Amino acid sequence: MLKVIFALLPLVSILFMLFILKKSSIFTGCVAVLITTAIAISPLFHTSIKILPTPFAKSFLTTSLVAYILFFGILLFHLMEKAGAIEKIASSISTSTNDRIYQVLILALGLSPLIESISGFGLAVIVIAPILIALGFHPIQSALIALISLCIIPWGTLAMGTIIGSTLADIPLTSLGIASASMCIPIYIYFAFLVTFIGAGKEAVKEKFSSVLFTGLLLGASVWFCNWFISVELAGLFGSLTVIAVTFFIIKWKNKKSFSKSPKDLFKNLSPYLLLITLLFTSRMLLPLKKFLSTWTITIEKYNFQFSPLYAPGFFLMVVCIFTIVVFKLNRINILESIKLTINKCYPIIITTFLYIVVSEIMSQSQMIQVLSSVAAQSFGQYFVLITPLIGAIGGFLTGSNTASNTMFIRLQTATAQQIGISPLLAASAQNVSSSLMTMVNPSRVALSCSVCQISELENNVQKKLTLVGIGTLLILIIEIAIIVVFNISFQY
Repeated sequence: MLKVIFALLPLVSILFMLFILKKSSIFTGCVAVLITTAIAISPLFHTSIKILPTPFAKSFLTTSLVAYILFFGILLFHLMEKAGAIEKIASSISTSTNDRIYQVLILALGLSPLIESISGFGLAVIVIAPILIALGFHPIQSALIALISLCIIPWGTLAMGTIIGSTLADIPLTSLGIASASMCIPIYIYFAFLVTFIGAGKEAVKEKFSSVLFTGLLLGASVWFCNWFISVELAGLFGSLTVIAVTFFIIKWKNKKSFSKSPKDLFKNLSPYLLLITLLFTSRMLLPLKKFLSTWTITIEKYNFQFSPLYAPGFFLMVVCIFTIVVFKLNRINILESIKLTINKCYPIIITTFLYIVVSEIMSQSQMIQVLSSVAAQSFGQYFVLITPLIGAIGGFLTGSNTASNTMFIRLQTATAQQIGISPLLAASAQNVSSSLMTMVNPSRVALSCSVCQISELENNVQKKLTLVGIGTLLILIIEIAIIVVFNISFQY
């Protein structure tokens, strides 16, 4: 029992410092590393000090993959913002129709996922909420819809959190992507009806029931299709652009009129995203190109690390950043300001990710994960799989990051699943989806949305409403898992 208590202490300390003491994620990570190290080398776990540099080295290498994608992803967002492309895309979408339902759907399930796929970390709220207010939506409606629109987070910043989860859980990325997308389809339908109800009311849901259902299903199906047949990294981009394109077509077909913005202008503003999709698609689908790009590979066998800089999504993001600078003729001041903003947003995330991965690696190296998984398996048995979404949700809610949550919990989830004879993929995908979607309930995200909508005094009200949304999301996930287990649906890789 003493061993179990101390094995739990690193995770409990993280939750306590974040939730009770309200400490920063970096401070929390530093303290958690010290606590975990002290426990690992204690007589309870007998971990040699000589092997402790290994978790730090492995964590540094894993974090470098995150930084490579994250930096250029956020830089692309700021470059496009400086060029006015984001504002023009939003204007094209918001002025394409006077129908409030289509406005909500195209912004919440189209534009917001598009921005979140590249930039991540809730930046889409800053874009979506003001547009909704400008269109005449109440600030509380706008804040709620903007937060729910952060639904693509498993594939945010080119699926960074899912990639880290796949690496730590030792599950193929494609398998985790497909499984996560399968779980998200009913949830996206739920979100489609939810944002419509919040934005236009109960009667509007009844009136446009089939359109709302179709849009939610379209986002889920297109994300699933891209994970299966194209690329996990591209799924968020592909799904959001599919929703935007199809909805634009439906609006034009129903209204039988052209849009106020010319297709040429819209194409130019979307061109960086379209180029990114083209580059990633061809690099994954054309085998000779894939082989060429993978030729230069950095391999460190001691740490089981392999990295192909020219094949990684970060390289293509860098190319698209250069393309954006050239096409939109950004000057030196705009470029430097974008880089400065990017660094300011990046470094806290990168440091936090590194610290949490260190905690996870030390816990794994010292057998703490194995101790906790054995106890969980004995305590809950087959029912453990039903609480996997709750564990993921706690991580997503408290950290506001799918990457951080997966780093903390995905190894525990998959190790316990193996102990009780359940597919590790089922546990990993439940962790990945629940932690991603519950980041929208994170207090800092809610505070950001309320601040943008200038209703900070109503933050508690918005938090309560969004908590109910989160509970509904978790219930759907638990029902999905129960169906999979009861009917013995294959969930292998």
